[in-house]
Amino acid sequence: MSSTPHIFPTVPTSSSLVPKQRGASTGHRVSAKGLQTKAHIIDAALQLAMHNGLESLSIGGLAEVTQMSKSGVFAHFGSREELQISVIREYHQRFEQEVFYPPCRSHGVCRACAHCLTTG
Repeated sequence: MSSTPHIFPTVPTSSSLVPKQRGASTGHRVSAKGLQTKAHIIDAALQLAMHNGLESLSIGGLAEVTQMSKSGVFAHFGSREELQISVIREYHQRFEQEVFYPPCRSHGVCRACAHCLTTG
């Protein structure tokens, strides 16, 4: 038997699939102001994408709308593709919150569950 440890391939876990905040890998903490700024950029990007489509998003266009520098917007995402992915994730999260969760909170039981309980 060999004394070297076995190396198994890593299997991604849900926490490893979530992208790290820029700066986190270099040991920098992401400030509350930085998160607030990123949220502001994503809000603006959602509005632009809603009117002009996801492909129309650009770092320069968002910089203009948010009155930031291009490098300031770029620092939060690192690429146009990451910006688009962030917008899709935010849209998904908002959709989920508005469509699935309010009925459960307002009625005590999810409408779908109540329907399933009464029909069978």
